[in-house]
Amino acid sequence: MILSKIKFSIILLFFSALGFSQNFNVQELGKAKLINVSGGVSANSIFYSGNAARDPFTYFLNGNVNFNVAGLYNIPFSFSYTNQKFGYGKPVLMNRLSIHPSYKWITGHIGDVSMTFSPYTLAGHQFTGLGVDLTPQGKFKVSAMYGRLLKSSEYDSAYPDILPAYKRFGYGFKTNYALEKINLGLTFFKAKDVINSISNPVPFELGVSPKENAAVSLETTFKLFEKLQVSTEFANSSITEDTRTPDGTKAKGIAALFLNPNNTTASYNAFKGQLVYPAGKGTLGLGYERIDPNYRTLGGYYFNNDLENITVNATQTLYKNKVSLAVNLGLQKDNLEKQKQSQMKRLVSALNVDYRANDKLNFNVNYSNFQSYTNSRNQFDYINQVSNYDYLDTLNFRQVNQNLTLAVNYLLKNEKTLKKSINANFSMQDAINQQQGRTIAGGATTYYNSGLSYSIGYPMKDLNLIASINNTYGNTDAGNSFIIGPTIGATKLFFDKKFTTSASTSYNTSYNDGQKQNDIINFRLNGSYIYLQKHNFSAGVISLFSNSRMQKNNDLTATLTYTYSFDKIKLRPKREPQADNEIENVQKSEPTLKINLNGNTFEGTRDEINSKLKVMQLALQPLPAEENSKLEKLLNDASQAKDDKEFKEKALDYLETYNTQAETLKKYNDSFSEAVQKLEKDMTRKDQSLENDYSIAIGRVNSHALHNENNPDVNTPNYKAYQRLVERAENARKQLVNHRWMLKEIRLLSKTPISQLQQNQYASDFTKQEIEEAFKLIKSKKTGDEITEAIEIKIIPFYHELAVKNAVNDEVELKHIEK
Repeated sequence: MILSKIKFSIILLFFSALGFSQNFNVQELGKAKLINVSGGVSANSIFYSGNAARDPFTYFLNGNVNFNVAGLYNIPFSFSYTNQKFGYGKPVLMNRLSIHPSYKWITGHIGDVSMTFSPYTLAGHQFTGLGVDLTPQGKFKVSAMYGRLLKSSEYDSAYPDILPAYKRFGYGFKTNYALEKINLGLTFFKAKDVINSISNPVPFELGVSPKENAAVSLETTFKLFEKLQVSTEFANSSITEDTRTPDGTKAKGIAALFLNPNNTTASYNAFKGQLVYPAGKGTLGLGYERIDPNYRTLGGYYFNNDLENITVNATQTLYKNKVSLAVNLGLQKDNLEKQKQSQMKRLVSALNVDYRANDKLNFNVNYSNFQSYTNSRNQFDYINQVSNYDYLDTLNFRQVNQNLTLAVNYLLKNEKTLKKSINANFSMQDAINQQQGRTIAGGATTYYNSGLSYSIGYPMKDLNLIASINNTYGNTDAGNSFIIGPTIGATKLFFDKKFTTSASTSYNTSYNDGQKQNDIINFRLNGSYIYLQKHNFSAGVISLFSNSRMQKNNDLTATLTYTYSFDKIKLRPKREPQADNEIENVQKSEPTLKINLNGNTFEGTRDEINSKLKVMQLALQPLPAEENSKLEKLLNDASQAKDDKEFKEKALDYLETYNTQAETLKKYNDSFSEAVQKLEKDMTRKDQSLENDYSIAIGRVNSHALHNENNPDVNTPNYKAYQRLVERAENARKQLVNHRWMLKEIRLLSKTPISQLQQNQYASDFTKQEIEEAFKLIKSKKTGDEITEAIEIKIIPFYHELAVKNAVNDEVELKHIEK
C-alpha cells in the first residue's frame, strides 16, 4: 500500500512539471519497475584534408538519457558538445498533457488529445477535454468526445497579421452497430464559438465572426449476392458563418436541424462509395467520391472539397500463384458547380506485375502514369487570339509524368556454405509540361537508370562480396548527361561477430553532350567492435579523388566514434567452431528462412534477416516519433519470436508497416520538393517588386530637403516626416535583404535532387519540426496540391525566421534597375 502511494505521488509530481502524451493500461499499474534508465553517450571526431571549406578537425560529444517512471511515461534528457559549443535538451514546462488510460475494452483520452470519427466530421482536430472509446465484445461500438477546440485570442492592432479567435467548444459521438447482414454507423459532431469570449473590436475586413457547425454522417457496409462488398458514407455539414445575425431562416440539410439557422447558414454534402468483388484469386474494385464546393466542418484543419473522384482497381494471381497483377486507374476533377475560372482534371494509372518463375528467379515490372489537365479559358479566347503570345498565363496546361521500373533477381546458388545471386534493374522517369499542346521551354525531361550487381556470400565464414555497375542517362533541353561506373565491396565479421569490417571502392565518369566532364574514384574502409555488450568502437576512412577539365581534387575524411549504452548492445548469435563433417547438419541448428513481400525477398537466418530489417529502418528517416516507435516495437516483437513461423509473421507485419511508412515519406519528400519549386518561382517574381519598393523609399529619403543636413531641428514637422521616410526605407531594406537570403536558400533547395533534400541542414530541421503534421495530412488522404500548399505555408515563416537571424549584415544589390 505504501509503495502504491509513493508511485502515485511521483506520477502526480511529474504530471505537474512535464508535458507528455502517454498510453498505459490500468491493469498493468504496479507491475512495472518504478524507475528504468536507458540511453547512452557517444564521442565522435572527424579529421579532414581537402579543398572543401570545412574545418580540418571537428569533434562531437552527444548523450541521451531516458527515465521511465512506473512504465507510464518517459522523461528524456540530452546534451551535446562540439568545438567549444555546449547544448542540451531537457524536459520543458508542460504545454501539452495527454494520457490514455485503458481497462479491458474501455480506453480514455484525457487532456490535449485528438480523435477522428470520419473524414467528413471530426477529423483529427486537437481539443482539450475528454474522450472515450468503448469496444466491448459484441455488435455495438461507441466513441465520444467533449472539449475546447480553440482558445480565445484578442485582436491587437500592433500585430495585425495575427488573426483573433473566439473560444470554441465541441462535442460528438460515433456509433457502429453490426446487424446480421449489414453494419450501420452514425456520427454526430457539433461545435460552437462563444460570442462574448473576446472583447476587443475586430476589423470587418478580417472576416472573423463567431460560428456554429453541426455535421452528421451515416455509414453502411453490407454484401450483395453473397460476394459483392459494398461500403458507403454520406455526410452533411451545416455551418452558420455568423451567429450574431438575428434573423432566422428555414433549416437546409439534415445537420441544420441541430442549429439555430440564419441567413449566413449554408449546407454541404459529401458522399463516398466503394464496391469490392472477389474474382478468381483476386478482386475487382470501384470507388466514387463527391464533395461539394466549400465543404468543411469545425472539427478538422484541412478538408478536401469541390472534387469528384472515380477509381477502378483490380488484383489477380495467375499460373499457380506465380504471377501477381495489380492495376489501378483514377480520375479526379474539380469545379463541380462551374464557379471557378479554370477546371483541373487528373488521370492516374498504375500497373504492377510480379512473376516468380521458380524459387530462384523473380521478375517485377511497375509502371505509373500521372496526367494533369488545366482548362482556363473558353473557346472564344482561341477565336479572338491574334498571336501565340496572347493570354499566355491562361492557356490550357497539360502535365504528364511517367515512371517505369524493371527488376530481375536470380539466385545462382543457395547452399549453407555458399550463396550467389545476381540482380538487374532499370528505371525510367519522364516528365512533359505543355501549354496549348506545345511543350514549354525546359518542360521535357527524361532520365534512365540501370544497374547490374553480383553478390557472393560465405555464411560459415561471415564473408560477403559484391560487385556492381550503374549508369544514369539524362535528356533535357539543356543537353544530354551520362554517368557510369563500377563498385566493388566486401563485408567480413571476426571474433564471434563482435568485430565488423567493410571495404568498398567505386569509380564514376560523367559526360555532357558527349564531352567528358570528370572522373571520381573513392575508397571506403569501416570497422566496428562491440566490447562487453555496452561499448562500441568504430572507425572509418573515405578517400576521394576527382579529376575534371578545370581542376583536380583529393579529399580524405577519417572518423573515430565511441558509444556507450546503458542497455546491452544486441550481438549476433555466436557460432561454435564446427568440424567439416558437422557442416551438413547446420540446417538443423541454423535454418535458412525466406520471406517474400511485394517482389522483395529476404533470405537467411533469423539474425541475418533481422539485421537487414534494422538497416532498413535506420535508412528510413526522418519519421514522426510515434511512427518510429511503432516500427521499433514491431522489429523487437520479431526478434523475440518463439519460433520461425512466428518470426516470419512478425517480420511480415514489420515489412507491411515499413512499406507504408516509406511510401508516406516519399509522398512528403515529393510534396516538399514541389512546394520549394513553387515557392522559388513565386519569390523570383516578387524580387523585382520588393527592389522597386526599396528603390522608391530610399529615393524619397535622398531627395528630401533634410537629407545630409548636419544640424536639423528635430522638433519640426518636416523632420518627423523625414524620419518616417527613413524608417520606411529601412523597413523596405530589411524586407528585401530577408527576401534575398530566403530566395538564395530556396533556390539552392529547388536545384537539389529529391533524394538529397534532407541532407540540407535547414531542410532537415524544417522536416523534423513539421513531419508529424505532414504525415497526418497524407494519411487523411489529402490531395498532393493540398499537402504541397500546407508545407509551403509552413516553409515561409520558418525560413523568414532564419533570414532575420542570418541576413542582418547582408548588402543590398540592385539587380533590376536599368544601368
